[in-house]
Amino acid sequence: MAGFYIKRIIARSDLKEDAIVDFTSGLNIIQGRSDTGKSCVLKCMEFVFGGNYDKLKNPFKESSGYDSASVVIGTEQYGDVILSRKVGSGQVEVIADSEEIENGIYVIKKPGKNVKKPKPVLNLVMMKLLGIDGEPEVPGNMRFEKKRMTWENLLRLYYIKEERIDKPDPLFEPVATYEKTLFLSSLLFLLTGRDFSEHDAQTKKEIKKARKEAVHDYVNQKIREANQRQKELAVQIENLDDANVEEQLREMVESLQKTESSISAAIETSQKLLADIMEQEAKVTECEVLLSRYGHLRSQYRADIQRLTFIVDGEQNMSTAPKVSTCPFCDGKITPRAKKSYIEASRGELSRIVSQMDGLAASEKDVQVEKAAVEEKLRELKEQRADIEKLIQQELKPQASEIEKTIETYRGYIQLSNEVDLIVQYAKGWEQDLTRYDIAENEEEKAIEYHPKEYFDTEFQTNVSEDMDSILRECQYLNLTGARFNLSSFDIEVNGETKASHGKGYHSYLNTVVALAFRNYFHDHAKYNADFLIIDTPLHGFDENDTELPDSMKDGLFKYFVHHLTGQLIIVENTDHVPSNIDFEALGANVITFTKKLNEGRYGFLHDVY
Repeated sequence: MAGFYIKRIIARSDLKEDAIVDFTSGLNIIQGRSDTGKSCVLKCMEFVFGGNYDKLKNPFKESSGYDSASVVIGTEQYGDVILSRKVGSGQVEVIADSEEIENGIYVIKKPGKNVKKPKPVLNLVMMKLLGIDGEPEVPGNMRFEKKRMTWENLLRLYYIKEERIDKPDPLFEPVATYEKTLFLSSLLFLLTGRDFSEHDAQTKKEIKKARKEAVHDYVNQKIREANQRQKELAVQIENLDDANVEEQLREMVESLQKTESSISAAIETSQKLLADIMEQEAKVTECEVLLSRYGHLRSQYRADIQRLTFIVDGEQNMSTAPKVSTCPFCDGKITPRAKKSYIEASRGELSRIVSQMDGLAASEKDVQVEKAAVEEKLRELKEQRADIEKLIQQELKPQASEIEKTIETYRGYIQLSNEVDLIVQYAKGWEQDLTRYDIAENEEEKAIEYHPKEYFDTEFQTNVSEDMDSILRECQYLNLTGARFNLSSFDIEVNGETKASHGKGYHSYLNTVVALAFRNYFHDHAKYNADFLIIDTPLHGFDENDTELPDSMKDGLFKYFVHHLTGQLIIVENTDHVPSNIDFEALGANVITFTKKLNEGRYGFLHDVY
C-alpha cells in the first residue's frame, strides 16, 4: 500500500533565512507558548496542499516578510516530493525524485472546460501519492451523481485543525450537507476502492416529474392521433360492403384467374389464326404469281399466232402477184426460181399453239378457282381473328380490369380493417407502456437512494468502537463504563452520551480519540491511506471555564501517542499541556520546542517574528 508522511515544512523569504521544521516518520511533538508560530507551521502545510483554498490565501502575517512555503513529502515508492507555493498564486511547483511523477507547475483548482491548454491539477499528484491513478469520481449525493474526489476534501481526515478539535459536532463528517456525502463516499473509496460506478445517477424529482409529464403528453397525443385516424378509416369502411369480404375477395380472385385464362386461350387462338392467315396469304400470292406468268405466256402465244398468220397471208398474196420474166433495166430474160411454201408448216405450228393456249386457259381457270377458294378461307380466318380480338379487347380485358378494381376495393377494405386493428393494438400498447412506465417511475422513486453510511459494514463499526473503548481505557478516562462509535451520528458516544454533554476540553479529548481510532483502522484496513495524522491542540479548551483535566488522563493520552505509533503522528500543543514527567525524546519522539525566549532555544517558527 502506498503512503506518505510530512518530512519537512519550509517558510521561504527573499529577505531573511528560511524557516524550517523537520519531522520524522514517527511521533512528532511541536510544543510552545501562544503566538510562537505552532499553527503557522500547519497553515504552511495546508496552504501548499491547497486546503481551505477560498479562505487561506496567506499562511503568514503580512508583517512577517515570508511569501512562500514548501512541504517535503517522504515516500517509499517515489522518494522525496517537494511541493512549493507562493503567496497570491493558485499554482504549486512539484519536484520529485521519481520520474513517475512529472516535475512542473500544477494548479490547485481544476480549470474550466474553456481553457485551451490547461495545466495539470495538483490533485493528480496527491492521488498518486495515495496509490490512486487519476482522479476517481464517487457519488456526491443520494442520486448517485458523481463528483471528483479531491485531496482538499480528504485532508480533514489527516489534519485535525484547532478550530475543529473542540467542537461537539462529529469530527470528520462535514457540517455542510452538500459536503457530507462526497466526504463519506471518499472514505469508502479509500477503504475499499469502490466508486459505485455500477450505479447510474438518479434524476432529480423535479426533472422526473417534468419527464413523466412529457412522456404522458407525448403518448396521449399519439393515442389521440391514432383515434382520429381510426375515425377516418371507419368512414371509409362504411362505404364498402363489409359482408364476408374475404369470401368475396376469394371469389373475385378465382374469377380473375378464369378471365385471365380465357384471355390467354383467346390470344393463343388468335396467334394460330394469324399463322393460318399468313399461310393463306402466301397461297394467294403464289396463285397471283402463276396467273401473272400465265398472262405473259398467253401474250407470247398470241404474238406467235400473229407471226404465223403474217407468213401465211404473205405467201398467199405473193402467189397471185404477176410474175416478172424480163429485167426492167436490160430487158433480159429472167428465169423464175422455184419457191418453198411455209403454209403447211405454219398451219401445223399454229395448230400446236392453239392447242397450248387451250391448255393454258384451263390451267389459268384452275388457278383462279384455287385463288378464289383460298381468298374465301382467308376472309373467314380474318373474320374469326377479328372476332377473337374483339372478344379480348371489348369483353375479356374490360372484365378483368373490372374484377381487378373490385379486388383492389376488397383489399383496400381489408387493409383499412387491418390498419384499424393495428391502430387499436398500438393504442393499447401505448397505454400499457404508459402504465408500465408509471409503475417503473414509481418503483424508481421507491428505489434505494444512496446513503453512504449504509455501506460501512459491521466490522468497521465494531472495530472502531472497540478501539475507541480501548484507547479511553488505556488513557485512564475517568468513570468509563463503555464507549462506542455511533455510525448514524458518525461520532463517539461515551457512557451512552454524546460529546455535547461535556465541555470544550472533553470535546477536544474525545475528538482526538476518534482521530486515533480512525487512524488505526485505516492503517490496518484501508486500500489507500496517507499514513500520517496531524492533531492541533488535542487538549484545547481545558484551560477555559476552569475545566481541569486529570493528570492521569493527560499522561495516558500522551503515553498512548508514544506507544501506539501506526505511521506518522504530529501533535501540536501548548507547552503547559504537554506532560513534563515524560521524556519523549528518550522514547524516540521528535520534539520541537518554541520557547518564546530570545536567548533560550528557538523562539518560534519564523525568524525575527516576535
